Amino acid sequence: MLDMYDHPTQFEPLLIAPERPSYRRLIGLAEELVESTSRLEALVPDKTAIGLRDLVDGMNCYYSNLIEGHHTRPIDIQQAMQHDFSGDKKQKDMQHLAEAHIRTAQWAKEVSLLDNIKITPFIIETHRRFCSGLPASLLTLEDKSQMVPGSIRHGEVKVGRHVPPKNEAIGEFLTRFDSVYSRVLAKADSGGLEKLEAISASMMAHHRLVWVHPFPDGNGRVARIVLDAMLKRSGVASIGLWSMSRGLAKSEKDYKNKLDAADEPRMGDLDGRGNLSEQRLSEFCEFTLHVAKDQVDFMTKMFSLEKLEQRCWQYFNVMQDSIRPEAARLYLHAFQRGEFERGEAGRLTGLAERTARDVLASMVKTGFLVSDSPKGKVRAGFPLQALGSLFPNLYPAGDLDSAITI
Repeated sequence: MLDMYDHPTQFEPLLIAPERPSYRRLIGLAEELVESTSRLEALVPDKTAIGLRDLVDGMNCYYSNLIEGHHTRPIDIQQAMQHDFSGDKKQKDMQHLAEAHIRTAQWAKEVSLLDNIKITPFIIETHRRFCSGLPASLLTLEDKSQMVPGSIRHGEVKVGRHVPPKNEAIGEFLTRFDSVYSRVLAKADSGGLEKLEAISASMMAHHRLVWVHPFPDGNGRVARIVLDAMLKRSGVASIGLWSMSRGLAKSEKDYKNKLDAADEPRMGDLDGRGNLSEQRLSEFCEFTLHVAKDQVDFMTKMFSLEKLEQRCWQYFNVMQDSIRPEAARLYLHAFQRGEFERGEAGRLTGLAERTARDVLASMVKTGFLVSDSPKGKVRAGFPLQALGSLFPNLYPAGDLDSAITI
């Protein structure tokens, strides 16, 4: 294996060609992911999806940071997004890290990748936005220098066993990266096989971007934000109801092992024609496709109305003592229908009009119902203090305890 990479041919293959043995298997897995995603999106009305997207943004931040060894509690993330920062410096730094991550991820979902911005400028802008929101202490590198947001690394690095390309060659690697993956993503709108190829290519691109390691720091988080954007552009995560980072964090050891294995050089004449192992790249792609489908299936079960009804009635009848049990009807109706007029509260709960208004007001105050205006329609909210009961296992149970206390 070369000690230092200096030419883009050295990170080929970037794709699995149709004639290769693993191609059909990867396309089949991508098709299963599309079908699973369609079932999930059919469960959730558009208005309900608004709150769920914010919830998934927080999950992406929590789990992506966890992969990098940073523990940002859900309550700290929520308070950071409300600009309610801790007086403790370490905790405050983690809150700034969380806010920067979510703001950048939200921007990444709003821009139109390939229409308004190509992949390489998108990667650089993602890093710039993310790092611009960090305090100086989190931009300080091992040599005590300050990282410049959006700036390609100037020195050489070693990441575990992997020695990424020479810094002066990074531009060439990214140009090649852009030319290959932009072309595949641009065809995704055609649907069919080309959409499935774009999905599997997004997974391969994730490894190759991590392999290039273009920045002094922040590569992992940026690469996962870029992966989410590429999957959205591929048409498989357009609404944002599931978290790839949650799945990768749950399988962190396998994730890092598969990333590491895909760094290996070609293993003989049957292992493709590139410098790196086609088999290992295929195995990484297969692993990530399985992870994605597992997360989609998990969220589908979580939002299944029958199971949600059971958890909702249990919560408002047993665990929630400050709001009347009839509130469960309001929450379930909002979740299932997307939104409803405030004046419907009496009919939905079966309570007297004034009592129903009080229940609805309590639901709004505690975040179970959300509205864009004081008298506007209400839709389902997802307050942290209730997540462990209404939507268990989105986060580790212990990390939600502080939210319940708050």
